Amino acid sequence: MVSRSAIALFHICIVGLLFLYIGFARDQVPEFVFHVLGVLAAFMMLYHLYLAYFKLKDNKSAWIHWIHILLVAPLLFLLAYLKKDAHRRYFEMLLMLGFAAVGYNTLSLIRDNIFS
Repeated sequence: MVSRSAIALFHICIVGLLFLYIGFARDQVPEFVFHVLGVLAAFMMLYHLYLAYFKLKDNKSAWIHWIHILLVAPLLFLLAYLKKDAHRRYFEMLLMLGFAAVGYNTLSLIRDNIFS
């Protein structure tokens, strides 16, 4: 099992920064990055569906998985499909998700390390 700190660091250093880069660079992003987004979206959708299933089966909250399934993955699929032709609003949504990923996971790291 991967620790919560490792997951938070992954979301801060990899996911958050990737989303921020794509959101800011927009039409200057290399074409292959959009292919990476498509693969990431597919993996994310399957992985979080799997986790949500077992959380629901155990009567636990699966809210974070639903955010990934219903908000993040569809946006990544859309950007992977439209690539540089995507409307500005989709890149701005990705920016918001990047800031949210960095902020939420930084807060989680601080909270877990101070109060544990």
